Amino acid sequence: MFQHRSSEFDPRVSAIVDHLQAIEKELGALGQDAGRRASSRVSTAANQIADAIAPILADLTGRLRRGRRAALDEATSFGNEAVRAGARAGNDALGRIAGQAKQRPLFALAVAIGVGILIGFASRRGD
Repeated sequence: MFQHRSSEFDPRVSAIVDHLQAIEKELGALGQDAGRRASSRVSTAANQIADAIAPILADLTGRLRRGRRAALDEATSFGNEAVRAGARAGNDALGRIAGQAKQRPLFALAVAIGVGILIGFASRRGD
Protein backbone atom coordinates (compact mmCIF):
# COMPACT_ATOMS: atom_id res chain seq x y z
CA MET A 1 0.00 0.00 0.00
CA PHE A 2 2.69 2.49 0.94
CA GLN A 3 5.45 0.79 -1.00
CA HIS A 4 6.99 2.87 -3.71
CA ARG A 5 8.83 1.41 -6.57
CA SER A 6 12.11 2.85 -7.69
CA SER A 7 10.53 3.47 -11.08
CA GLU A 8 8.10 5.79 -9.39
CA PHE A 9 10.93 7.96 -7.92
CA ASP A 10 12.06 11.10 -9.53
CA PRO A 11 15.23 10.61 -11.60
CA ARG A 12 16.91 13.21 -9.40
CA VAL A 13 16.42 10.99 -6.32
CA SER A 14 18.01 8.06 -8.17
CA ALA A 15 20.94 10.28 -9.06
CA ILE A 16 21.29 11.33 -5.42
CA VAL A 17 21.22 7.67 -4.32
CA ASP A 18 23.92 6.84 -6.87
CA HIS A 19 26.05 9.72 -5.64
CA LEU A 20 25.60 8.65 -2.02
CA GLN A 21 26.65 5.09 -2.87
CA ALA A 22 29.73 6.41 -4.66
CA ILE A 23 30.57 8.60 -1.65
CA GLU A 24 30.10 5.59 0.63
CA LYS A 25 32.52 3.50 -1.46
CA GLU A 26 35.05 6.34 -1.55
CA LEU A 27 34.83 6.83 2.23
CA GLY A 28 35.26 3.08 2.75
CA ALA A 29 38.39 3.07 0.60
CA LEU A 30 39.75 6.14 2.42
CA GLY A 31 39.03 4.49 5.80
CA GLN A 32 40.85 1.29 4.81
CA ASP A 33 43.83 3.26 3.52
CA ALA A 34 43.92 5.39 6.67
CA GLY A 35 43.70 2.26 8.82
CA ARG A 36 46.63 0.65 6.99
CA ARG A 37 48.73 3.80 7.33
CA ALA A 38 47.86 4.18 11.01
CA SER A 39 48.73 0.55 11.67
CA SER A 40 52.05 0.95 9.92
CA ARG A 41 52.82 4.14 11.85
CA VAL A 42 51.88 2.54 15.17
CA SER A 43 54.17 -0.40 14.40
CA THR A 44 57.01 1.97 13.49
CA ALA A 45 56.44 4.03 16.63
CA ALA A 46 56.43 0.88 18.79
CA ASN A 47 59.74 -0.21 17.27
CA GLN A 48 61.23 3.24 17.86
CA ILE A 49 60.05 3.22 21.47
CA ALA A 50 61.49 -0.26 22.00
CA ASP A 51 64.81 0.85 20.47
CA ALA A 52 64.87 3.89 22.76
CA ILE A 53 63.98 1.97 25.93
CA ALA A 54 66.29 -1.02 25.42
CA PRO A 55 69.53 0.81 26.33
CA ILE A 56 67.88 2.39 29.36
CA LEU A 57 66.70 -1.01 30.62
CA ALA A 58 70.14 -2.52 29.97
CA ASP A 59 71.74 0.29 31.99
CA LEU A 60 69.29 -0.22 34.87
CA THR A 61 69.96 -3.96 34.83
CA GLY A 62 73.69 -3.33 34.99
CA ARG A 63 73.27 -0.90 37.87
CA LEU A 64 71.13 -3.37 39.79
CA ARG A 65 73.69 -6.12 39.26
CA ARG A 66 76.52 -3.86 40.40
CA GLY A 67 74.43 -2.82 43.41
CA ARG A 68 73.74 -6.43 44.27
CA ARG A 69 77.44 -7.27 44.03
CA ALA A 70 78.34 -4.25 46.18
CA ALA A 71 75.73 -5.24 48.79
CA LEU A 72 77.03 -8.82 48.81
CA ASP A 73 80.62 -7.62 49.18
CA GLU A 74 79.59 -5.26 51.98
CA ALA A 75 77.68 -8.04 53.78
CA THR A 76 80.70 -10.34 53.44
CA SER A 77 82.93 -7.63 54.85
CA PHE A 78 80.56 -7.06 57.79
CA GLY A 79 80.41 -10.82 58.41
CA ASN A 80 84.18 -11.14 58.41
CA GLU A 81 84.52 -8.19 60.77
CA ALA A 82 81.91 -9.72 63.09
CA VAL A 83 83.85 -13.02 63.13
CA ARG A 84 87.07 -11.16 63.94
CA ALA A 85 85.35 -9.17 66.72
CA GLY A 86 83.82 -12.35 68.12
CA ALA A 87 87.18 -14.11 68.07
CA ARG A 88 88.83 -11.17 69.86
CA ALA A 89 86.06 -11.10 72.49
CA GLY A 90 86.29 -14.86 72.96
CA ASN A 91 90.07 -14.74 73.31
CA ASP A 92 89.80 -11.87 75.80
CA ALA A 93 87.19 -13.76 77.85
CA LEU A 94 89.27 -16.93 77.75
CA GLY A 95 92.33 -14.95 78.86
CA ARG A 96 90.40 -13.45 81.79
CA ILE A 97 89.08 -16.85 82.82
CA ALA A 98 92.57 -18.33 82.62
CA GLY A 99 93.91 -15.43 84.70
CA GLN A 100 91.18 -15.88 87.33
CA ALA A 101 91.79 -19.64 87.37
CA LYS A 102 95.48 -19.02 88.07
CA GLN A 103 94.70 -16.54 90.82
CA ARG A 104 91.87 -18.55 92.39
CA PRO A 105 92.22 -22.21 91.39
CA LEU A 106 89.82 -23.56 94.03
CA PHE A 107 87.08 -21.15 93.03
CA ALA A 108 87.53 -22.10 89.35
CA LEU A 109 87.36 -25.79 90.28
CA ALA A 110 84.14 -25.18 92.29
CA VAL A 111 82.55 -23.34 89.37
CA ALA A 112 83.51 -26.15 86.96
CA ILE A 113 82.02 -28.79 89.26
CA GLY A 114 78.83 -26.72 89.66
CA VAL A 115 78.43 -26.34 85.91
CA GLY A 116 79.01 -30.08 85.47
CA ILE A 117 76.31 -30.91 88.03
CA LEU A 118 73.83 -28.55 86.36
CA ILE A 119 74.47 -30.12 82.96
CA GLY A 120 74.05 -33.58 84.47
CA PHE A 121 70.67 -32.68 86.02
CA ALA A 122 69.50 -31.07 82.82
CA SER A 123 70.40 -34.12 80.77
CA ARG A 124 68.56 -36.50 83.13
CA ARG A 125 65.38 -34.41 83.09
CA GLY A 126 65.29 -34.63 79.30
CA ASP A 127 65.14 -38.47 79.43
